[in-house]
Amino acid sequence: MRCKFYLDRPYNPEIDNNIIKKEKKYADEKRKKLAVKFFNPKPTSVYIYFSPDKNTRLKYRTSIKLLAKDWDFTKGRVRTSSSDALHINIELDKLSSKIVKEAYLALERNKFLSKNDYKLLLTSKVDEDKLESNSSKLDNLISEFKKYKRLYATSGTMQEYKTVFKALAEYQEREKTQLSLLDFNKDFYISFENYLSFKNNPLKDEPGLLNDTIYKYISTLRAFLKWCHSNGENVHPYTFEKHNSAFKKKTYNEIVVLNLEEIKKLEELDLKNQPSFDRVRDLFLLMIYTAQRFSDIMKFSKSDFQDNKWTFVSAKTKKMTVVPFNGYIANGLRLLEKYDYELPKISNQKFNEYLKKIGKLAEINSDVKIVRFRGKEEVVIKKPKYKFMSSHMGRRTAVTILLSKGIPIPLIQKLTQHSDIRTLMKYNSTSMDSLISALNEL
Repeated sequence: MRCKFYLDRPYNPEIDNNIIKKEKKYADEKRKKLAVKFFNPKPTSVYIYFSPDKNTRLKYRTSIKLLAKDWDFTKGRVRTSSSDALHINIELDKLSSKIVKEAYLALERNKFLSKNDYKLLLTSKVDEDKLESNSSKLDNLISEFKKYKRLYATSGTMQEYKTVFKALAEYQEREKTQLSLLDFNKDFYISFENYLSFKNNPLKDEPGLLNDTIYKYISTLRAFLKWCHSNGENVHPYTFEKHNSAFKKKTYNEIVVLNLEEIKKLEELDLKNQPSFDRVRDLFLLMIYTAQRFSDIMKFSKSDFQDNKWTFVSAKTKKMTVVPFNGYIANGLRLLEKYDYELPKISNQKFNEYLKKIGKLAEINSDVKIVRFRGKEEVVIKKPKYKFMSSHMGRRTAVTILLSKGIPIPLIQKLTQHSDIRTLMKYNSTSMDSLISALNEL
């Protein structure tokens, strides 16, 4: 009684079988590996052959797919040199042992098993494994991933995860497929990206996500798959290869910020009859003065403010941050005092909704044009600046102002706790006022 594993259609279907046979014979004679080009370039299913006795041989497809070039045809296992070979081979060994053990137990109970009995036993045990590899397992892993991330990720990041995985579920529904971790190969990424490029965009009139958004979706998926791998799950080897997407992320995106004149408009805007708008305006100004994130402003505590300094652990980076209320940042003191150091609370979504309306009231309506891409198509987005206003703009505006005042980037990084200084370097080119000022000094 034994099990063996074989690959389904392991050879390149576009090459004549006679040529492949000739090349195989030559490779065997020379004791060399068959050239990669002769193998099927797409992942193919692993089949199990179960022989309970000399006269019975049963074949059934498992849930495992892999590239034929990674298969050891002599041993009936994944080559040890291949990525994830250890995990997949362990799964194959476990499945084989489970089937043989169950067959012996059934034989002891019944004394005799027909071919159909063995077939039912085989399919039930393999299908148990399939159930663990289909979308139900994928959904469970996604839930575990989000549960893990929720321990330290911000609500905004969690919303991004929700959006990406919702799109993945919609893709599976449209394709009428149930993905397993081993299905996330190169072909999947190409297909999923094409789907996203035509997917209805609820925030815009025209369909299709922009390249930058598609890039974020793919990055999130790959982060999830690597998390699965680190937790002992089998994932497709392509997870660890560089993905060359047709939907290229733009090297540099325009950063929309407020200038000093526009900030003054906000400060002077009379909102005494609109208290909700007044609170949102104050929170936004505090971001502009302190260069801190919305999530950290929402966590502000009176106990964190001592000796004219706000000291806290950033919600996003988990780094200790110290904001000294001196010079430019001291503008925020009057706002803290206004609320007796107990800042109002609001959701990010509602905050951004109100902020755009406040920007319109303040007449921050100069035309802004930014360029993005959908595939190779250039997409020009032109609208009044207030429509670009969001919680992110406060921090970006602060960084731009500090740079224009000549504050060195390493000192700004100490205040903002940006992990990568290259992120701050992007702001160097955002202020036209800084350029004009520098030119006037020459």
